[in-house]
Amino acid sequence: MQNYKQHHILLNIVTAIAVTMFFSCQSEESKPSGMLVQKEAPIAEAFEVNLKYTDSGRLTAVLKTPKILDYSNKSFAYHEFPEGIILDIIDKEGKVSVVTSDYAISYQQTGIIDMRGNVDIKTADSTHLQAEQLYWDQKINWIFTDYPYKSFLPDGNINEADGFDANQDFTILNSRINDGVMFIEE
Repeated sequence: MQNYKQHHILLNIVTAIAVTMFFSCQSEESKPSGMLVQKEAPIAEAFEVNLKYTDSGRLTAVLKTPKILDYSNKSFAYHEFPEGIILDIIDKEGKVSVVTSDYAISYQQTGIIDMRGNVDIKTADSTHLQAEQLYWDQKINWIFTDYPYKSFLPDGNINEADGFDANQDFTILNSRINDGVMFIEE
């Protein structure tokens, strides 16, 4: 009888360990799919957005987009604009420069906005720049890319290059590997 009790206790312990191991070793893939979707889903979505940015009471920018996905729940938080943006940047004199792109992503920790697909900038002084990809560092007001771009200057000059970096106002422009058309007076 005592041998039977020891055998029964041992069987219960082995069963408990086996059940514990079975449930603790369950893979991510076997969990309900809703759990995985929530882990990767944005914390919020907004549609037909028209955001206005101010600095010391002065309107500095207006951002329009059909859709924003908010991933501020991630360790490296970001906002995604999967359907593109239209950004009006307003200088201190009230002049407006317009930036558009097919897609954008804004990283909160670094202040960098990555714009991709038909990036188009039209400055208040009639400079026109086209690129496939462009970064804008909001903290230092600097724009840069390593991808080809084309610019059309107000004086008729055209410049094509394989990358540049510039301040937000384009008063400083460092262009790399240039090719273009310049008009010079004799």
